[in-house]
Amino acid sequence: MSFLEQFPDRDTLLESYQPDHSQPPLKVNNHIHTPYSFSAFRSIEEAVKMAKDEDVKVLGINDFYVTDGYGEFMEKCIDHGIFPLFNIELIGISKADQEAGIRVNDPNNPGRTYISGKGLAFPSILPGEQQQKLDGVVKESNNQVVKMIDLVNRWLEFQQAGISLSVEGIMEEHAMQLLRERHVARALRLKIEESARSDEMFFGLLKKVYGGKSSDKQREDIAGIEEELRARLLKAGAPAFVPEEEKAFMNLEEINGIIRDAGGIPTYPMLLDSAGGGITEFERDREKLLKVLILRGFHSVELIPLRNRIEVLKEYAEYFYVNGFVVSFGTEHNTTAMLPLTVSCKNDVPLDKSLMQISYNGAAYLAAHQYLCLKEGPGYQMGDRDEMERLGRAVLNHYFAVN
Repeated sequence: MSFLEQFPDRDTLLESYQPDHSQPPLKVNNHIHTPYSFSAFRSIEEAVKMAKDEDVKVLGINDFYVTDGYGEFMEKCIDHGIFPLFNIELIGISKADQEAGIRVNDPNNPGRTYISGKGLAFPSILPGEQQQKLDGVVKESNNQVVKMIDLVNRWLEFQQAGISLSVEGIMEEHAMQLLRERHVARALRLKIEESARSDEMFFGLLKKVYGGKSSDKQREDIAGIEEELRARLLKAGAPAFVPEEEKAFMNLEEINGIIRDAGGIPTYPMLLDSAGGGITEFERDREKLLKVLILRGFHSVELIPLRNRIEVLKEYAEYFYVNGFVVSFGTEHNTTAMLPLTVSCKNDVPLDKSLMQISYNGAAYLAAHQYLCLKEGPGYQMGDRDEMERLGRAVLNHYFAVN
């Protein structure tokens, strides 16, 4: 059962809402991963408590492929006075972009496209056949990582490292439904830690694991070591690399269809200047990007500002907002690094007043969407974005008044 079921109807909400323009917009983080995919957090409760400590009032769960954490996430958010947004992240392939060599929002793989679904219905309304598609992708992804673990063990044995991994152990200790290569790197780092009584032993064992090459990281740089393990063992050209099967990816139309069938809003995550070789070919021209996204059925975008310079973030976020898009920000927390949940730009530059307002407006829109999907059904009738944002502010106001 959703907390929104007890809310008044939309007319009552709007009549009772009195905006206070003297108050700054609420702090929002609309994209975090949890242990249900891979996360810096050990639990959902840890993430929600951290949000409360930082006065983040609206928080969005955004795991890869799965919605298993929604129930727990909702409960913990209610317990701590935070409004929950229900999202998902999927990876697809644009064949046309792939064949043309166009990088979309993956800096290394032309055609590969990350897509978020924002404001999914909870409890789930996803049809069984669509859920089977998602389950099939998870199965293919897990199979790929199982093959990687087998190759890692063969490599460790060849290097006489004296350690090994097990699929069962990783699933029990580190993963839930979804097994990812990040779990492999985390498990392997911990195995090395357990076997090393000193820094000298630690880096000596790491050198063995790397086939005689020294590490470039400090021992306390946990996230850096795990990324290095991924790069040297699991990526293309490395001894435990396993190429992804084509059936592990859906096309973009399938992904957008699943998101809509789940009651959500297809959302394009922008990479911008965090790409290693500069802004990708797909995103480089903002006017062209706007037109292509509209043609592909998007009216919502999101950004992870800590990856971007504030001037680049402002240019794109404000441009897309002025042109009618819903704009969201988040921190991702999809590595071991425990960063703040307060959204900021590269080099810890805080969001300015304009970006804070855009962020809050995006959260209000999605709050209204979640509310209307539950109260009136996915085919609800609503006007323009301004009306949705006003209703969303009323939804948020009511939530914080009673909670």
